[in-house]
Amino acid sequence: MNEEAKPPQPENKNKLPTSAYILCGWPLVLVFVGGALGGGLGGAAFAINLEIYKSKLPLAVKVILNILTGLAAVILWLVIGSWIHAKFSSQ
Repeated sequence: MNEEAKPPQPENKNKLPTSAYILCGWPLVLVFVGGALGGGLGGAAFAINLEIYKSKLPLAVKVILNILTGLAAVILWLVIGSWIHAKFSSQ
């Protein structure tokens, strides 16, 4: 009964379920409609949403913040896109 002691496996306490990644990733839809700008803003919102879901906030607050973060990315995309369009469109 001389078993070698196995080193403890590191636990990934920050691992989220697949459903959380799907819920956090909804702002990435901006990639399809917003190109590079949408991808950047959607990716930033995705990263923020992941941090929100890793926090110890109540689930209802996490969902509300997830939605607000994505909406903020969409609104920012609209504002920046409109500004770029107005700046570079022929008059």
